[in-house]
Amino acid sequence: MQVTKEQKEAANQVDLVDYLTSKGYQLEKKGSSYKIKVKQKFSGDLSSLSIFENRRGWKRWSSGEHGGDAISFLQTVMGMNFQDAVLELTGGSGVSYTPTQPKTETPKIPEVKELVLPKKCEGKFSRAFAYLNKSRYIDSNIISQMMIDKKIYQDERNNVVFVGYNEQNEASFACVRGTNNQVQYRGDCSGSDKHFSFSMEGTSKGKLYVFEAPIDLLSHATMANHITKSSEAWKMHSRICLSGTSDVALEHYLKSHPEVKEIHFVLDNDKAGREAAAKYVPKYEAMGFKVVDHVLKTKDMNEELIAYITKPPPEQKKASPLKR
Repeated sequence: MQVTKEQKEAANQVDLVDYLTSKGYQLEKKGSSYKIKVKQKFSGDLSSLSIFENRRGWKRWSSGEHGGDAISFLQTVMGMNFQDAVLELTGGSGVSYTPTQPKTETPKIPEVKELVLPKKCEGKFSRAFAYLNKSRYIDSNIISQMMIDKKIYQDERNNVVFVGYNEQNEASFACVRGTNNQVQYRGDCSGSDKHFSFSMEGTSKGKLYVFEAPIDLLSHATMANHITKSSEAWKMHSRICLSGTSDVALEHYLKSHPEVKEIHFVLDNDKAGREAAAKYVPKYEAMGFKVVDHVLKTKDMNEELIAYITKPPPEQKKASPLKR
């Protein structure tokens, strides 16, 4: 069956939100875009779909597929040809489709590994404290509080261990950083779940700062104290590290912290960091967040902190002697 020019124009103007609702999907407004509610996620579902504010344009973040109208959605996501898509949207034939359903075979349950935390050293964590404070210039009060909160400790090999917790306050992630400045060592502990990467809760809940590594996170907190000349300034903002450039930790954090409205990316100023920022800024803007990309002058936030603290004071001009 051929489609007419009028049918094409009508299909092009179809409200994709209303169309999917009529097919049994439940949608909710998230910022300036619309998301499909998925009670039980499965491979190939539409949980990553965003429908933009004009209710026609869309993007499926899991695959990168996108389009500007309902026709492209039915063609790309539902596998229809152009004619069937137009007829489906305009009611011109009995052609219809059934929303994607989970596969009937029993899904494989991913193996959950237990987190293996390095054994703590006996006595005080003086080596870890000195490394963070003297070598990395992290504020001593911040280090002390993180140790009290059991988010930082020193293992029996004198490494610094950074710990992330789940919603039940159970340790679910840990990464290690060596304290020997001559031999760099870092890595995630066995069984770590990056959904619960190292983070810091602030009193101001609407803004979130995102970093690649825990030391960069702590450097930013320290910088806040230096700039404001207040030892308590670091407690204002919430911060999270990705432990790399994957945004799984950020996605999980935002789901459990719906009060966040503004995301500040402070990723490394290198190829991986800039590529990640270029990918995530439009992604989270499309989800309705205000997004700021901070491009550092140095390689990372810790180098930025050290440069700020150690920069020489401006030269004072000598006062000219008073003429008699």
